[in-house]
Amino acid sequence: MANQNSTLPKQIESFWRGTAESFSYAKLDKDIKVDVAVAGGGIAGITAAYLLAKEGKKVALLEARELMSGTTGFTTAKLTAQHNLIYDELINRYGQEQAELYYQANMEGIALIKKLTEELNIDCDLEEEDAFVYTKEEEDRSKFHKEAEAYEKLGIEGEFLENLPLDMDIEAAIMMRYQAQFNPVKYLNALLKEIEKLDGKMYENTRVMDVEGKKNVKVTTENDKTVTCQQVIFATHFPVYDPDEFFAGNLQPESSYALAVNTNKEFPDGMYISADAPKRTLRRIKDNSKSYVLVGGESHSTGDGKSSDERYEELQKFAEEQFDATEIMYRWSSHDLISSDRVPFIGPVNSNEPNVYAVTGFGKWGLASAAIGAALLKDLILENDNPYEELFSPRRDIQEMNDVEPEQGEDDDHSDASTVEKPEDLNRNQGAVVEVNGKEVGAFRDENGKVHLMNLSCTHMGCDVEWNDGDCTWDCPCHGSRFKGTGEVIEGPALEPLEKTDK
Repeated sequence: MANQNSTLPKQIESFWRGTAESFSYAKLDKDIKVDVAVAGGGIAGITAAYLLAKEGKKVALLEARELMSGTTGFTTAKLTAQHNLIYDELINRYGQEQAELYYQANMEGIALIKKLTEELNIDCDLEEEDAFVYTKEEEDRSKFHKEAEAYEKLGIEGEFLENLPLDMDIEAAIMMRYQAQFNPVKYLNALLKEIEKLDGKMYENTRVMDVEGKKNVKVTTENDKTVTCQQVIFATHFPVYDPDEFFAGNLQPESSYALAVNTNKEFPDGMYISADAPKRTLRRIKDNSKSYVLVGGESHSTGDGKSSDERYEELQKFAEEQFDATEIMYRWSSHDLISSDRVPFIGPVNSNEPNVYAVTGFGKWGLASAAIGAALLKDLILENDNPYEELFSPRRDIQEMNDVEPEQGEDDDHSDASTVEKPEDLNRNQGAVVEVNGKEVGAFRDENGKVHLMNLSCTHMGCDVEWNDGDCTWDCPCHGSRFKGTGEVIEGPALEPLEKTDK
């Protein structure tokens, strides 16, 4: 059970959104016509909109909630091609040439962000850092040696280590040079200003519900307004348009957590992540002249029904023990989609609809991949050659990879998130899976004391949602849809709220 005396902040807010300027845009309230509609206001969607607008395309950016309210605004904000231990696996699965392309693509994504930061004079706390993966397990040393050999084959700047700049006992580590970290919200705020200068249009609280047509595409929004365009890009985390259920069968949702903490210990240069469970990810972060430490991890399959409050508390305990943390400034969670082979899907959704594109499946490493993915989509729309088209194609010959990122799994020792058996026992802003008249339902008591009962079936494909006590949401374990305590959609692929019930 979660600690009732926890000193964690009550509000869930990311450091990036909490310390950056916030913009707001109107809801789409009329039918419009553009060249390209981009659904999704994270780094993939905003970057694609900017690059296309710069090429003279008339662009409309449509976000179901607030811009950067999804994974981009709740990331650890590492810009890196070091995606845990992946390159030995990529070589074994797809060959050295494809593994080298994957590394090159991510490094070009970092380079694009650096280039735009310099060209547009963006103050986003961008810093070059080395990246480290480490293990405390002696039996995993061989994996790190194999990864180091893969680095050498691919010409990756890095090396095998037995010690870290971080004050921590380890068995082995691997370092990748010339990576970076930044504040993605500050960076993307600057791109939004540039899109406006290029006559691009941004619309918030404008959820895309449907797409039809092949040559002239018509996008329909939740309030029945339409956007007629030549191409549409779905950069909506999980594509809400999935006509043949390809993405439903090839994306696995995963959740993780992060804290921004004040510490008495100075944090060294570098960005760090463990290969062990429970996952730990670490970096220094800045707000003006003040530095904090980001402590993240506790990864698990979304909607596992275990206490997220306890996972936040585990991170707090780690921060206190490892860094002498004195105060937790922010806490937030991130929700990622892992593709079947841990390589993103970027390209047309299928061969029958060449003007409908998706960009998804970034795992936990979407920032650099999203930047180069946006550049790839720009080239596809402009009919330019791009070396990464086949690598990221959703229609590639997918060879599933081993899970080399051990996570906590379903048998961890956290308590169940649903701790109440009867709706009348719920506290305010608390939910639980309860039994009413012999049937399991979702129950939530709002801040005014009203109890809401709802069907547990996710409105996407019918999987039963589970209560998330840390974020006060209903989460779907199958495809990652998330709903407010009262049942409204937070993020898809679900488009409709949970069904209310009286029993």
